[in-house]
Amino acid sequence: MKKTMPELLVRKLHSDSQVPRQAFPTSVGLDICAYLKTERNSPSKRMISVRQTVPIPTGIAIRPPEGFVALCCSRSSYAEKSVIVANSPGVIDPDYTGEIKVLLFNGGFEPYFVEHDHRIAQLVIVPARLFTIREVASLPRTERGDSAFGSTGQ
Repeated sequence: MKKTMPELLVRKLHSDSQVPRQAFPTSVGLDICAYLKTERNSPSKRMISVRQTVPIPTGIAIRPPEGFVALCCSRSSYAEKSVIVANSPGVIDPDYTGEIKVLLFNGGFEPYFVEHDHRIAQLVIVPARLFTIREVASLPRTERGDSAFGSTGQ
């Protein structure tokens, strides 16, 4: 009996939007591309100034399988240039069906240009359990307790 794999539903908002893709068959991260076009439908680019965060449209909307959530993560090739997903990982809730926009932050020393169809981030689809919230007067004791930063030593 063959096991069916969960499906990530992808809606292209433009006929030429890029569907997320795996670089290799065993890659977990799915590359997502910038969708930057002029009003005349010509490829464009967007500048991210130093210490600036810019939302970059992707031209796609997604719906993860039930029980999963999408995380938008930085690409290592961008991070090497100090361009990262600002809220990394960005959580894309399963009930959000609008266009994915990637918040890219330029932490480098020079302006950075993002071009149309460039791979700008990765989606990682992970299981996420739903739960109820219960307020309590105290929490169960643990060995660590309330020891914070540096509690395990140097």
